[in-house]
Amino acid sequence: MTIEFFFDIASPYSYLAATQVADIEARTGAKVQWRPFLLGGVFKSTGNTMPARVENKASWMLRDLRDWADHYGVDFRFSSHFPLNALLPQRVLTACAEDRPDAVRELALALYRGHWVDDVDVSTPEALRAAADRVGLDGEALVERATEQSIKDRLRSTTDEAVDRGAFGAPTFFVGDRMFWGNDRLHFLVDAATPG
Repeated sequence: MTIEFFFDIASPYSYLAATQVADIEARTGAKVQWRPFLLGGVFKSTGNTMPARVENKASWMLRDLRDWADHYGVDFRFSSHFPLNALLPQRVLTACAEDRPDAVRELALALYRGHWVDDVDVSTPEALRAAADRVGLDGEALVERATEQSIKDRLRSTTDEAVDRGAFGAPTFFVGDRMFWGNDRLHFLVDAATPG
């Protein structure tokens, strides 16, 4: 069984969900396919907006994110670069998904750690090259590839696909046609992906 994981580095809840993917695979026996999409494009297409734009929700969200990080036992620091312009990182991840699908997870986790733990501005070509190099990829080649029209088109089509299938935010998971949205619904995802 395959679980599709639509994610954006700019999303803190996607970061939290990403830290749990290995456990989800271990518990379900399913393979998670990492699918970079553009959360800003999803918001634009669906008329949604980021929770941080609502003042009371933004205040609550900071505490909620820390509670979830504590629950999972993972590091978390709200980024001083929020909101992140994730267009280039998502294109780099898309290029990686095209050329080295086996490496998307490691690159995504490196970028998530940079943005949501180490407070690195991962929207810069320098930070992207460094993260890719750290996980054994050719950072220079990936950043260059991210400027190609085919990669831009692929990111757009993946984003459109997610919206067409019902996505309105991130993280978004699919088990077949069934969608699961949010870090706080991973237990339902595990139930749906567990055989029997």
